[in-house]
Amino acid sequence: MAPIILSPAALFLSLMLASPAAAQAVGQAAGQETLVADDHAVITVRGREERRFTAPLSSVRLAGEETAGLLTLDQVAAAVPGLWMINDQDPGTNIVSMRGVTTDRLQQAAVVFLLDGVPLADTEFFTGPLFDVSAATVLRGPQGALFGKGAAGGVIAIETAVQGGGYGRLGLGDGGYRIAEGATSFQLAPGWQGRLAGQWRAADGWITNRTLGRTVDAEESRAVRVRLTGDWFGPESVDLGLFALLEDGGAAWASSGDVTGDFAGELDGPALTDPIGDFEGRASRHWIQVRAEMRAPTQMGEASVLLAQDIYQKRWVEELDYRPGPLDFFGVPAFPNGLQPIAQPTDIHATTAEIRLIGSAGTIDYRFGAFGQYVERLRTDDFGPLLFGAPALDYRVESLQSALFGGASRRFGPWGLEVQARFDQDQRSQEISALGVRREQREARFERFQPRLAVRFAASEKLIAYASYGEGFRSGGFNPAPRPGSVWLSQYEPETTRSFEAGLRARRSVGFRDLSWQAEIVAYSASIDQYQNYTFLDGQSVTLTVDEVSVRGAEFTGDLSLAASDAVTLSLSGGWALAETRIERHTAPDPLLPGVLRDYSGARAPNAPVWTGRLTTAATWRGGGGRSGQASLTLHGAGETFYEIDNALRSPPRTWWDAQTSFRQGSWTISAIGRNITDERWAVSAFGQGMLPLLQGLGPGGPFDSFTINRGRQVSVSIQRDF
Repeated sequence: MAPIILSPAALFLSLMLASPAAAQAVGQAAGQETLVADDHAVITVRGREERRFTAPLSSVRLAGEETAGLLTLDQVAAAVPGLWMINDQDPGTNIVSMRGVTTDRLQQAAVVFLLDGVPLADTEFFTGPLFDVSAATVLRGPQGALFGKGAAGGVIAIETAVQGGGYGRLGLGDGGYRIAEGATSFQLAPGWQGRLAGQWRAADGWITNRTLGRTVDAEESRAVRVRLTGDWFGPESVDLGLFALLEDGGAAWASSGDVTGDFAGELDGPALTDPIGDFEGRASRHWIQVRAEMRAPTQMGEASVLLAQDIYQKRWVEELDYRPGPLDFFGVPAFPNGLQPIAQPTDIHATTAEIRLIGSAGTIDYRFGAFGQYVERLRTDDFGPLLFGAPALDYRVESLQSALFGGASRRFGPWGLEVQARFDQDQRSQEISALGVRREQREARFERFQPRLAVRFAASEKLIAYASYGEGFRSGGFNPAPRPGSVWLSQYEPETTRSFEAGLRARRSVGFRDLSWQAEIVAYSASIDQYQNYTFLDGQSVTLTVDEVSVRGAEFTGDLSLAASDAVTLSLSGGWALAETRIERHTAPDPLLPGVLRDYSGARAPNAPVWTGRLTTAATWRGGGGRSGQASLTLHGAGETFYEIDNALRSPPRTWWDAQTSFRQGSWTISAIGRNITDERWAVSAFGQGMLPLLQGLGPGGPFDSFTINRGRQVSVSIQRDF
């Protein structure tokens, strides 16, 4: 296996090393790339410092003051056009989309999320609180060659602070919102230092249930992180970390109604009702992560070992019909209390290990390594009344992922070339049991070779062009055993993505008022085979695969800065991303009409807006005596979004405004933040009952569609002291 994995990169490296004298001459002629001090100009996600402006891939980096207010991953997504994330009605359930590649509820991730270098093993981890963040970096497009399965959409990397000054922050807001957050660095012993950070956050909620007469989206989270760094093998060569989270909140705040019949599927205006269910629902989850990273210099470069262990537990109960009172089933009284309660407790244990060697030889940079991750996931589908007296099913899924990867890059004067490759193997098994008795057992091995090739051309220090080809995949998996007439298979195949992109970056600064600007435009085309689509059929959570989905898109980002005076700086920044996703080929049995085939070709892939955008105007000023301030206004937008592959439900385009201002005096800062200040309402997720035949016969007033609405306007103020 190893020769297959590393031979392309190893061959390329050997060719570049064949003539050291020639390589040295080219390096001297071209000059070594100099990294600038600006945090925004340097990315480290791929294991080494590299200039974002010259790296041959589309990336966005938030650092400095941009990370001060980051509390959740969906706020990172709001700042990055092309990245879309939804937190659904219970903690942990989320939808992530990047460039049309979408994670939907129970599926495996479509993007890799790195938290301090650890690839998080499950999407349940994606919705943890963010605090003491030093940088957030997003790589768009397939990155499977370095990051493996699940990186078909891209990579999101969050880096927390290791050292630096401490701070304490208190905040209040509408909806009973309260927050207390702080961090401090300390010296343990000569050569060893540590950092302690924590956050407590609570809210009474923003979404009112009309039947219960109270808010139902309350939340409270308590999180702490400890990091220790030491110099066993050199300065900061050992990095140890512990993270713990305790979280509680509401669970059932979805809405329900016949949107398909009454509003032709348009989730807008009068269709966006508040929740009316008669069951409040509750949820809690606990998460502990322990990590250790060790780095040591060798003759070939820096060797590193990363180890991590995650233990996670989620418990929640809610109702499935989101309606008050009794329900009948095809006119027959069946559910006197509605479809409640239902529960889906989840436990996850994950062990992660990675070894890497990163080095340079003249104008050549290289990286090789091995990766392993074992994940055990136990989920119980206790759908209460829908089981009709049958026992709840337990799903135990085990995954052992192993991979070898390698890559090299070289500079040829104004040209740069990258070749990377990775082989992933995922040995998976699923056991389905009830009351401790095994009912089904499946095993399979899914594997994929993922290459990436990129080239760049530096016409000057101010103009860079690049192009790349990359592949990514999501592992296959298992469904419950099909029943007679079921439209799903017991095993679904891996999803594979092949993507081309080309980009152009330009920047310029002039002496007039320190005017500077930077812009980037990217065009890409991707083909997705066996697109994985989650749905709920016949009381079962299943994944159906779509034969082929195409994605064509473009992204534009830019910023402009102008010194209006010696004390005031004005800036304009933003971006826009298009992801035109289409089902090119897919014919499947109609879930409602036995024996009838339905052609879904031409439909939109679900749960990803056609476009997303952001435009921010800001002003900063600095005065005497340590005084400074800033104010910004941001316009967000999202295009039409379709739900389910039948596109029966859809959300129209929408826009909303955020505003922020702060004033600093010495070590004290007062801030005010308004999110969605015009209080716009929209649906963030939806299920069309055209895909749910079990619920099609519910009455009275059915069939029902279910959808989750956003939380409306949120305003908060905070005070912070740095020390």
